[in-house]
Amino acid sequence: SQALTWFLKAADGGNSQGMCNVGLLYFQGLGLPKNYTEAMRWFLKSASAGNTEAMFNVGTLLRDGLGVPANYPEAMRWFRRAADAGDNAAENAIGVLYQQGLGVPVSYTDAMSWYRTAADAGNETAMYNIGVLFEGGLGVAQDRDQAIVWYRKAAVGNELAKAALKSLGVKN
Repeated sequence: SQALTWFLKAADGGNSQGMCNVGLLYFQGLGLPKNYTEAMRWFLKSASAGNTEAMFNVGTLLRDGLGVPANYPEAMRWFRRAADAGDNAAENAIGVLYQQGLGVPVSYTDAMSWYRTAADAGNETAMYNIGVLFEGGLGVAQDRDQAIVWYRKAAVGNELAKAALKSLGVKN
């Protein structure tokens, strides 16, 4: 595909975003067969060049066991690298690992802390996740009103938050 040609040119020139984009084409199977192993190879190249999106993507493949065996501690390490560089999707992903106890003991307190950091940076999925913690009383006092506040913040672009509001009988 034309995109692959241009991304490979950029990657060959050392452009970390070009490398990441090649990985995304393999990851999504856009213009070439889906290949998680190749996606990982390109994401690792890009991440080693400092690309935070690629660091997050490496963590995602490791967490989900795509093209590699699932490895939660290694996924956490990559998410931390991306989060340390300011990637709010990685901050949210770390919260999920803590909430679900994937590679770490379950800690709703740590999950909330990471979700808050990501939410403060505008991450709507993290806002939704905060709502889930308040609705379920997970690590915080159960608080329907706070859940609604967070679901409303997230509902701008998050379908799960819209569904949560609807299930609570609330209009967003």
